[in-house]
Amino acid sequence: MKRNNSLRVLLLAAWGTYMTAYLCRVNLSTVLNKLSAGLGVSVEYLGLASSLYFVTYAVGQLLNGAIGDRVNPYRFLMLALSLTGGINLILAFQTSGALFTALWGLNGFCQSMFWSTLLRLLSFHAREDQRKNVSTIMSTCSVTGYLLSWVVLSWLFRPLDFRPYFLVPALAALALIPVWLLLSRRIPYEGGRGERPSPPPLPQIAREFVQDRLFFICLLCLLVGAIQEGAVFWLPMIFTGVLDLGENSLLLLVLIPLAKLAGVFLARGTLSHLGDDARRAMQVMLSLACAAAGCLVLTAEHTSLVTVLLIAALIAVVNAGNWYMISYLPLYFSGRNIVSTLVGVFDFSTYIGASLMSGALGGLLSRVGWVALPAAWLALSVLGLLLAFTGAGGCLARKGEQRVILISNKTK
Repeated sequence: MKRNNSLRVLLLAAWGTYMTAYLCRVNLSTVLNKLSAGLGVSVEYLGLASSLYFVTYAVGQLLNGAIGDRVNPYRFLMLALSLTGGINLILAFQTSGALFTALWGLNGFCQSMFWSTLLRLLSFHAREDQRKNVSTIMSTCSVTGYLLSWVVLSWLFRPLDFRPYFLVPALAALALIPVWLLLSRRIPYEGGRGERPSPPPLPQIAREFVQDRLFFICLLCLLVGAIQEGAVFWLPMIFTGVLDLGENSLLLLVLIPLAKLAGVFLARGTLSHLGDDARRAMQVMLSLACAAAGCLVLTAEHTSLVTVLLIAALIAVVNAGNWYMISYLPLYFSGRNIVSTLVGVFDFSTYIGASLMSGALGGLLSRVGWVALPAAWLALSVLGLLLAFTGAGGCLARKGEQRVILISNKTK
């Protein structure tokens, strides 16, 4: 199969797979109230389940990111689909809150096998001039997953209990296994250019990681994850309960996935406008995040449409910043065959932040109230902006690969 055709086919399969993976992870936030009643546990207890998910997902990113650079990606994806689909199938018939929480944590670990592996596979088939398109298209998977889960499945299963929300995504995941089996026999994962160089040993990657100061990107990922992923988990409850938006809550909730989608195209457009200067683009996005969070602080006591629009704006610009670090930057490490490892490390940082913030937001909502959340988002946005003007900004400007090559030449 020709290279461009191979990329199109793989991109379609990867998009469908990661969108389905999202259906198997955002279903918990979609069905919080029904699940609380069905399992006989509090919503705050389910917030702890979410925190456990983020922890296991983060740890899994570190482990599976490194493994993903060293194994056949087709087999790894089929294993991931089997595990995620199987766990969601079991969750559909759970009656124990404790067992549900444990299985949800295991689901987090299995979910960490997807993104880095898919990006690695696509990086083998995409030319440098195609990378921006690939990362943009793949970033729409999560948006589609949110829309399908929060809106379509919520509407279809409104009269039912929590079980279909886990059963349908599970069956969809399992149905994709034969698709990847067929692709593994038709399209060589190396892109038809022979075997890639083996990934460097992990100690060498760690040394270059420190030399290139990529730990600043990790810190920025942690802050962005705390704002975006930590907040998004609670938004269905915030819209339907805390802000008391009534019958309009479901319609207004659609704005959040659309805001994430807008953030992807905003990120791409800003990057092109600034001559592919990812540092300046990140600084713009986090400046806008500070502005949106600051306005939310001022309007926090007014449960109006303005509040909803400001939340959507905050999610959009933060997701744009996330796109630069998770989807765009790692593809520049394709030549050294460490895309999966770096994505794993960056995603690990993102979901550690999400885990910390998800649990904290649940406590703030129950003890302090809604008004405390915008203040927390503002503080995190300011810290992120400071990083974008210092260490993390330098990493984004160098795009990693250039810096690593320079270091490698000096150490020969």
